[in-house]
Amino acid sequence: MEELRCRWLVLWGKEPPSHLGRSMLIKSIGFRQRQLNGGGLTPDQEKQLASLIKAYKRNPKSFAQDTSVLKPGIRLVRIYNDIKHSVLVRADGFEYQGKNYSSLSEIAHVITGTRWNGWVFFGLKKRGAS
Repeated sequence: MEELRCRWLVLWGKEPPSHLGRSMLIKSIGFRQRQLNGGGLTPDQEKQLASLIKAYKRNPKSFAQDTSVLKPGIRLVRIYNDIKHSVLVRADGFEYQGKNYSSLSEIAHVITGTRWNGWVFFGLKKRGAS
């Protein structure tokens, strides 16, 4: 680890973050070496990264929940009171019983009649987890 941290320091010109593990140090070193040799990110990746940075600066909390597991086309299924409920993830939200919703919590409320964290209701997040 010490050798990796030293290599990272040489390539990046600053100390690596203390929480960076072995795997990420290796990946970061590899990326930096490619970047210094004329490689790195493609123009599309640069554009996407700039967009993500801009969005994060506007609202850092929007990155707190890992929505990357919810790609459009994925179907979430939950059995509640012996009834199977199916939700389709769409690019602009969620579809349940032919209607569009902006959040899973709205759908959980429709199904149960009570307020729920939609991520918890559909088993994507444990209750009380951040």
